[in-house]
Amino acid sequence: MYTKNEEDIVSGRIKIVYVCIFLLFLAITIRLWHLQIFKGNYYYVLSKKNRIRFADIYAPRGIIYDRHLRIVAQNLPAYAIGIIREDCYKESKCEESIKKVSYFLNRDLDELMETFNRGKKKGIKPFNPIIILRDLSFEAICKIEVRLSELPGVVIIPYPTRVYPYGEIGAHVLGYVGEPSEKDLIRFPYLKPGDIVGKAGVERVFETELRGIKGKKRLEVDAWGRTLSEKVVKRGKQGNSLKLALDFDLESYIYKRMENKTGTCVVMDPFSGDVLALVSVPSFDPTKLSHGISKKEWIKLVSNKFHPLQNRAISSAYPPGSVFKLVVAMLAMNKFKDIKTHREYCPGFYKLGNRVFRCWKKWGHGWVNFKEAIKQSCDVYFYKLGEGLGIDEISQFAKKCGLGKKTEINLLGESPGFIPTRQWKLKRFHVPWQKGETLNVSIGQGYVLVTPIQIARLICSIVNGGKILRPKIIMEDKTYVLGKLPVRQAYLNDLKKIMIATVEEKHGTANILKTKGVVIGAKTGTAQVVSIKSDEERKKNVEEIPYEKRDHAWMASFAIKKDRCYVVVCLVEHGGHGASGAGPVVRDVIRYLFSRRYKGHN
Repeated sequence: MYTKNEEDIVSGRIKIVYVCIFLLFLAITIRLWHLQIFKGNYYYVLSKKNRIRFADIYAPRGIIYDRHLRIVAQNLPAYAIGIIREDCYKESKCEESIKKVSYFLNRDLDELMETFNRGKKKGIKPFNPIIILRDLSFEAICKIEVRLSELPGVVIIPYPTRVYPYGEIGAHVLGYVGEPSEKDLIRFPYLKPGDIVGKAGVERVFETELRGIKGKKRLEVDAWGRTLSEKVVKRGKQGNSLKLALDFDLESYIYKRMENKTGTCVVMDPFSGDVLALVSVPSFDPTKLSHGISKKEWIKLVSNKFHPLQNRAISSAYPPGSVFKLVVAMLAMNKFKDIKTHREYCPGFYKLGNRVFRCWKKWGHGWVNFKEAIKQSCDVYFYKLGEGLGIDEISQFAKKCGLGKKTEINLLGESPGFIPTRQWKLKRFHVPWQKGETLNVSIGQGYVLVTPIQIARLICSIVNGGKILRPKIIMEDKTYVLGKLPVRQAYLNDLKKIMIATVEEKHGTANILKTKGVVIGAKTGTAQVVSIKSDEERKKNVEEIPYEKRDHAWMASFAIKKDRCYVVVCLVEHGGHGASGAGPVVRDVIRYLFSRRYKGHN
């Protein structure tokens, strides 16, 4: 039994408990009122947002065709793995999921984490996926699909992937695609991190045209982020297709013909400006780059001493060697009325002061006239011709012929080449121009640099009557004339005849190109890479000279049969002599162009 005092104490405690319970239920009631009535609409909208999501539907890029409608860049269905941070509950869960994906698919964990962290830095929203792996095989997707319940935040994303059926062939023209950089995101406001954008070649230049318009789909998800239903609310649109002027049968033939060589070959229609082939070897596989390669593979690619990513046809500038004699010859025709009958004696060398300038033919050519000097590529004749013309006139004329500036071909990374002047030399080296340097320039050596596409266009201009065309990559583009050679038509006709004699007549340096039934004109070029001083070194065969010291080999040509005409220019790096190094390639390409195997470009 309790005493009265004890009963009062117990009764007081019970009252306190009742008050606490009352206050607790009152607080719960107020909180429920606050959540369901006062803030009801706010939380309803918030819950709906968590339940309803909108996702992009990736639109395929436009298909790229060659001139005969062969597909050279297309889209295939593929899958990627993404991480939605909103569905991970906390950051550590995302990292755990990435570790498991790395383990299941045997992928480098550091690379996956780096990709994930890069996505966070780029500002991808928590409820949008950060793509950590692309272009997964069906087997890999199955491995992840069956384990999605134990991988919080992991989603499988279908999208169209870019594929280049011809592999390394045409890669420098087509380019490749990849994830956008910070600069890309600024340049193209419609891009988001994780999208695909053109990174090089036609893919880059025509990014806006090729890119499709994304669609949208409405997703309903549960509390774990799993999709319960989806509905397309906006259909995507595929990008516009492109038709190239290139012929990939011809590209393939040239690429195989130049196997194990380093260099480039350009084939053009001299009247339309169409670039039928633009081959640069070695090359790379754009599909691999588009799908993403590891850091190790990328470093190996960019550190390759043969620079497979370099488009040698437009981005590499070389001394033109004797091909430049065509420019000097046209200038001489303009200036000297008696040039056709002018003769010079070539003993194999020419003295200027204390310096001796040698001809490529050690014992000399003897007495030669203008035609024979071009046909036999006599250096001594052109030393004297260049000395009489002077560097100022040679430089000005070369620039008017389209050298020393870009051809405006519709590709990125084109080099303008270089035509030296006495003003440039004084500014660059603080030393006046020397007469001996004019002699070097007159045979395409010294400071003169050109690109193979510039030489191809120059030959086109000689053939088409003097029109300096913009090389055309896209079939639908109009033929655009940028200027005109500052030479009379009669002189161009004479020069073409001499180039034909270089192939057809005895002692011509391009006799190797001679082909029955085809009219071929050409000019060889041997561009010295390093100075060979001793006579003993001069006696060596090309194979005996270290590779990096061998001369570059040029062959610039045109070929005509009935109503068909092509310009073919080839440069083989360290190929030795023009006729033997580049000549066989040009000969075979011309024969292929006029063979029954070749479909033709019309």
